[in-house]
Amino acid sequence: MAAAGEELDTAGWFKVLREARALGAAQLGFSGGEPLVRTDLAELVAEARGLGYYTNLITSGVGLNEARVNELHDAGLDHIQISFQSTDSDTSALLSGSEKAFAHKLEMARAVKSAGYPMVLNFVLHRHNIDQVAQILELSEALGADYVELANAQYHGWAHRNRDALMPSREQLQRAEAVTNAYRAANPEGMRLFFVVPDYYEQRPKPCMNGWAKMFLTVTLDGLAMPCHSAR
Repeated sequence: MAAAGEELDTAGWFKVLREARALGAAQLGFSGGEPLVRTDLAELVAEARGLGYYTNLITSGVGLNEARVNELHDAGLDHIQISFQSTDSDTSALLSGSEKAFAHKLEMARAVKSAGYPMVLNFVLHRHNIDQVAQILELSEALGADYVELANAQYHGWAHRNRDALMPSREQLQRAEAVTNAYRAANPEGMRLFFVVPDYYEQRPKPCMNGWAKMFLTVTLDGLAMPCHSAR
């Protein structure tokens, strides 16, 4: 484990990957934060491929370009998922702090598809975009998406500090789920949709990550292994 506040170096992550594989881990997700800030990401992907992992990258797409998509593809990355904040540039700029982010995400989604990957899009839903689900599905279909995850915000960290401004009403959540189900019914051979139901309007919370360490393990940048991403 690295010192507090420091990230594991490349060799340190290689050790983590080997140890996890020896324990039986089969799938490796590069998430964050933003994993593209790691200049050695392609090296980590290549090491993971050599160890036999199925690898996926979850990214905002902001630090991505066509050359890097191809580099990751050549290193053996299996899957890229790009996250969106909205279907329009204004809301996206409000939430991401960048007026160029939305257009760049669209460009990178197309680049990922062109590189031979399935197009997997992730829209984080909250009060300011949850009423756009119909438009989100229209945009995803226009982009040629294969899989779309409609992930209701989980309130940890920054989201927890801003939950009064982000949490949708129960009625908004019900409408969004109804729109999603209607699309599924009308398009049985269309995009695969995953509607991640939150637990903040339920009687009891869902187990984190399907139950602590039952299926997933999170390893932080400094090397701490956690049974749930909020355990720290």
